[in-house]
Amino acid sequence: MKKGLLIGIILIAIGSFIIYWAIDHSPNAPIGERVTDLLEENSYRMSEAWYYTSLIAGSIIALLGLRNLLKS
Repeated sequence: MKKGLLIGIILIAIGSFIIYWAIDHSPNAPIGERVTDLLEENSYRMSEAWYYTSLIAGSIIALLGLRNLLKS
């Protein structure tokens, strides 16, 4: 397997995970999820600034991985 192909796959996986994490811990969650989060000890919601930062960073990382994947 080519090095660029492997790096592309890894970057896409990392970028996708960051996007998934941001969406799963969104500050814009429905009221039902927010109430559940108050009752759970291990709940976590991102601030809006980190939410959008994570979405942008994850998108850039995934796009760089896609570029590496298509180049090789």
